[in-house]
Amino acid sequence: MERYEQGLISPGQIDSLLKLRLVLLFAEYPWLRMSATSAQQRLRESPWAIAEALDELAHAGLLSKTDCCCQPMYRLTAMPDYRLRLERLARSFDDPQRRDELYDLVRIASEERRYREIVTPRAGMLAAPEFDTFVI
Repeated sequence: MERYEQGLISPGQIDSLLKLRLVLLFAEYPWLRMSATSAQQRLRESPWAIAEALDELAHAGLLSKTDCCCQPMYRLTAMPDYRLRLERLARSFDDPQRRDELYDLVRIASEERRYREIVTPRAGMLAAPEFDTFVI
């Protein structure tokens, strides 16, 4: 079986269970357009977490974002490659065994993202000019 989540479930893409739930919702209803507020009403999650997740998914190219009535509206991307992979990911999520595997992959991607968020600022501090030269 081909792995449709390859490249989709990774840090910066689908790297949290909330993002997975949002992507699956949009894949199940490809015509759906909704704001962060309406997503919050459907998923019963923190409105700030949902708004952040939707923005990150749009930035990754998995959702498209447009402004309507002074608030951003989101829908499934129109890019055929991503759209096909997301639809296949949603179908593979229906299999209970694959679902457990997908949950594990999302947890790993989440841990990797948290690790990168911790290490990246420290790596930036080490790259400061005063630490570039060693005195012996």
